[in-house]
Amino acid sequence: MIRANSRLRHLLDDAGIDFVEHTASAIHRILPHVQVSRWNEQEWAASESVWTSAERTKIRMTLAIGSKNEANRRSLSAVIERRSVPIVTPIARRVLDTREHDICRRIADRISEIFQRAPSLDSPTSINAIRDSFDEYVVAKHVEEHHRLQTSMSGIFDALHTLSEESYENKSLTFGCILDPSVTGLATNAEFPGDFLRSKKYKALSDGFRTAYYLAKDGTVLNFIDLERFEKQKLTEKHYYPYWAKPIASASRAGRCGIALSRQGDILVFDEGTLRFSYRFGRWQYWNHAHLVKLIRDRAKAQKVLPAVLGRVVGAIYRAALDVSFRRSGGLFVILHNSRNLRDIVRKGDKIADPTRSATDLEFDAIIGGHTIQSLPRAVAVELASLDGAVVLANSGLILAYGAVLKPRRAGRLRGTEGSRTKAAIGASNYGLAIKISSDGAISVYYQGAEFITI
Repeated sequence: MIRANSRLRHLLDDAGIDFVEHTASAIHRILPHVQVSRWNEQEWAASESVWTSAERTKIRMTLAIGSKNEANRRSLSAVIERRSVPIVTPIARRVLDTREHDICRRIADRISEIFQRAPSLDSPTSINAIRDSFDEYVVAKHVEEHHRLQTSMSGIFDALHTLSEESYENKSLTFGCILDPSVTGLATNAEFPGDFLRSKKYKALSDGFRTAYYLAKDGTVLNFIDLERFEKQKLTEKHYYPYWAKPIASASRAGRCGIALSRQGDILVFDEGTLRFSYRFGRWQYWNHAHLVKLIRDRAKAQKVLPAVLGRVVGAIYRAALDVSFRRSGGLFVILHNSRNLRDIVRKGDKIADPTRSATDLEFDAIIGGHTIQSLPRAVAVELASLDGAVVLANSGLILAYGAVLKPRRAGRLRGTEGSRTKAAIGASNYGLAIKISSDGAISVYYQGAEFITI
């Protein structure tokens, strides 16, 4: 990121350079659906994140390294915009939302704030602690301000990290809470989460699936609730969430914020019925589902399929991919541009209703055959995806094969280090679009033999 001949490399030591590069790359980690231009070094300018035009398609981000009155001071600037598919991207689809803008602003301000507190960078221990907690600090402050909360989200996240390392009766702990910014709590002696989560019985009381703590905006515990019966709000296809989290997603509507800890140790943050942030494998991420679905849909565009139909197909696959991702079972979906290419990627005998299939397979084929991915119950689509092999679809959503072994005639460029699912996805993407869900939860999209995006 910082050029070898940069003046900054003469002003900062190795730890300082590493800190700048790591914290600036928080944009990629938290916002995987955006792209960042090359960083340009320039004379010192104040930290800022501003729209470059009234259309709000780009943000110019400036990082102030050092304070205004220092002799050794510089700044870095770059432009952030949405990832897009060049062939079909009207400006309206590329507009960045205000939450993405706020995250960029917080990243820039936090970096500049730390460099203005230069003594803290003298200690390797201090700089490493700030570095490691940087993304979480940005997310916590964003959530606090967005929901007008008066409690520390960093404190809640810290408590959930601790819970994720503990167990109760040999089972990993799960947890859930709903914060309501419209309710002011009463002063009490007990503080949440600290006082409650020091006690084993309160750690194990909530599971985040069926039950949760109901909190006021200052963190006061108001109630202990059954999520299925708590002011249930209807969710539609415009809401995105792992299926098991539907109750807490529903409870997060009407301005509330829902937080869940899964048995795998993931932290999920919901608002308005949708998964908004997740923490998995040491990484925080903001989920802009609508844009991700549009990206995938635009890559999957084909002739003779109405955009509305393709949108429903991609939406159904995306929701199933979320479910597979958060339950860690792994899976692979392939959308063919042309159904006649099925024989070029699927092992003989794996096509639905192939006469060489076993009697059991043919009987089950009769149940699945004729279904589209968008007409299948969501839970059924997830179970099909979790079988060994791939779910192969026509671009209309018609299911052509499930649990299929892929042997694409065009394998694509392989390094030789990929796993079998990745190799299958790369090869299959020469015939359409491949969406691979790793057993560690990462969702990767492949197109024309190369990875397009990983979320």
